[in-house]
Amino acid sequence: MRILKTCLSGALFVVAVLLPGQVAAAPFDPPALYLQWQRDPTTTMTIHWHTVGQARTELIYRHAGSTNWSPALGSAQPFVGTDRWVHVVELTGLKPATDYEFAFEPDGKIFKFRTMPKDLRQPVRFVSGGDVYHEKRWMDRMNTLAARHDPAFVVFGGDLAYAHGGTNEEQITRWFDYFASWKTNAVTPDGRLIPMLVTIGNHEVKGSYRKPLDNARSFYTLFSSPGLQGYQCLDFGNYMSLLLLDSDHTHTIAGEQTVWLDQHLSKRRKVPHVFPVYHTPGYPGFREDMGTQAKEVRAHWSPLFDKYGVKLAFENHDHCFKRTHPIRANKIDPKGTIYLGDGAWGVGLRKPDPTKPKWYIAKSGDIRHLYLVTLYPDARHVLAINESGQIFDEVYQRVK
Repeated sequence: MRILKTCLSGALFVVAVLLPGQVAAAPFDPPALYLQWQRDPTTTMTIHWHTVGQARTELIYRHAGSTNWSPALGSAQPFVGTDRWVHVVELTGLKPATDYEFAFEPDGKIFKFRTMPKDLRQPVRFVSGGDVYHEKRWMDRMNTLAARHDPAFVVFGGDLAYAHGGTNEEQITRWFDYFASWKTNAVTPDGRLIPMLVTIGNHEVKGSYRKPLDNARSFYTLFSSPGLQGYQCLDFGNYMSLLLLDSDHTHTIAGEQTVWLDQHLSKRRKVPHVFPVYHTPGYPGFREDMGTQAKEVRAHWSPLFDKYGVKLAFENHDHCFKRTHPIRANKIDPKGTIYLGDGAWGVGLRKPDPTKPKWYIAKSGDIRHLYLVTLYPDARHVLAINESGQIFDEVYQRVK
């Protein structure tokens, strides 16, 4: 094998040239590959991948259709308890609503993604769900179904790989299945990788609730968003803000997070589409509504949703389908917030008891599902789609 050196936009790459009789090594194809945003989704993209053992954190990228690659370097840290390393590169200075390609080596496998648009001149579509992986066949089916709808991204409201079982030690290899399914199935019909946004749930944390960051070490190693603060606001141009919240897992609901939420909602009064996403529901579809976290959400977050006119909130955790009536001041009110849930992506289902109706529930059932959300300048349309791909419920709201 002969070693040659080549320069790409100022960076030096080593290229192996085969001599006669030698067999080419397979191009590098990471066992886990997933996209997130840490900052502006219109001009950045954060790429995560895993390697078995330590390796350099570098890739090359380009505008789709270009012949010129640019290099990008990042950082890596060990995925403690495994032989993997987690690599992260954030690309910045990208163009909105633009397709890009990246690879890990010259002549290697090429992957594609698209940045978000700056406005709603064209509708924007995304998918929401939660409670992702009990059985791989369910997770695979739902990941495939989500990708079939060509969403700009998917946001999961916690309980991803179910690696933590309450107080038990982490079943860390479940993360391998989780990311393998995503890499294989969460690809749009035209071959783009779909960004994955997440919030933390109780099954990401040893002990579930009100625990230190180290009890969720895997979660905070694997995902650069929402970051160690545990909660984050992502602004998409001036048309949408996603509030990714921690419902009492490594950061309490009351206190600093509620103050932060108040400040961020206050600054986004004129944003037409504002969506809180979190794990444990204030208005559960299956469980009783007097649990600690349910009461805390209603006491601290729901009044802020009322104050700032939030019309949709995405909840999870209960493993069923749920749509509430619009609620304001803990009463049914047409001017209130509709709470959608309740985390039934790839998990065993729970059936709400029809003999014990909850005053706030408009519709519920033991249905594995996702929410397909489409945004327009003056409206939003949400479809509830079951695992067979059938639409079984919808919400349409005008933006005022």
